[in-house]
Amino acid sequence: MATFWLTVLLPILGGALVIGFFNIIKRYIMQRTTVTPLQFLTLSFLVTAIVFAMCYYTLWGVTMPALLPGFWVAVFGTTIANVFIQFFNAKAASIDAGEVSLTAPLQAMTPGLITVLAILLGEYPGRIGIIGITLMALGSYVLLFKKTPEKWYHYLNPLRRLTLLFKLRQLSPEERGATIVVSLALASACMGTIGLIFDGLFTRRGINMQGLALGAMVEVGLLALAYMIWYAYKPDSKEIKNPEKKTIYPLLAYTTLGLLVLIGIFWVAHIFFVNPTYNNTLVAYVGTLKRLQILISVTLGFLFFKEKDFKKRIFAALLIVAGAILISMDDLPGRVSTEIQTWGF
Repeated sequence: MATFWLTVLLPILGGALVIGFFNIIKRYIMQRTTVTPLQFLTLSFLVTAIVFAMCYYTLWGVTMPALLPGFWVAVFGTTIANVFIQFFNAKAASIDAGEVSLTAPLQAMTPGLITVLAILLGEYPGRIGIIGITLMALGSYVLLFKKTPEKWYHYLNPLRRLTLLFKLRQLSPEERGATIVVSLALASACMGTIGLIFDGLFTRRGINMQGLALGAMVEVGLLALAYMIWYAYKPDSKEIKNPEKKTIYPLLAYTTLGLLVLIGIFWVAHIFFVNPTYNNTLVAYVGTLKRLQILISVTLGFLFFKEKDFKKRIFAALLIVAGAILISMDDLPGRVSTEIQTWGF
């Protein structure tokens, strides 16, 4: 048991904590600086790639690890998915309504969507998986309710939120922002379904820490290049409503560049915390424990930004985390990854 704590649980908890702070810094940069989502993504992943390269060279020099066939296909697959995932996440964080405690649980709905994909592929969930997807659905419903339902048809309000995306011009600025944020978070979860499948393949084929680190380093480098090209072709912009507004922790914000470096360090630290645990326990267990970052993100959002509805959102996050744990125990993500391999990936 002591070995499990040292080799699995503590590293994953460290990785979850790092990602929680990553989300907080991203929200701060998106809200309190003039940096646009595409600028943030380009610079943050460029810095991350540099940090990764320094760590890789220090540990392994200029050497290539042994890799299983299909490794690079998996790396490119997860990279393509993450181009959209990270953009949706950054765009949501740049909107006033995109509070961390709202977006983090919604973006974590990927295991539930994996279940839907599994059913389409003929991989049906067992009893545990069905309970898991039910809990995730309940969690998302709780998260999207604005007030306690009074009549039966009020329970359909979360579904109505998605239909408002087609009526944005008719909405108030506040309602418009909330609708866009929810749609972006769920779009991120949808693309995360593809990313999670290729992550599983990438993990299996990387064999050891050097292989996983190489794949992650190439992935962030390609992401930086993709966003650089995207920005050069079609640069984005944003309006800063309250540039004078200060964070309650001003020492964290001396310069945007310093925060971007911190973002890069946190991303790399997360990889080095979590990836070695794949060699010590089942991949499904690692994916389950990583979901703890949802609870950490919700809590940090409340502590740093005084985000509203903390009790409701932490309850919804607990439901979503519990659902993700049960779906992982049913091994649906693993079964879908195995099925996808028969398609030639």
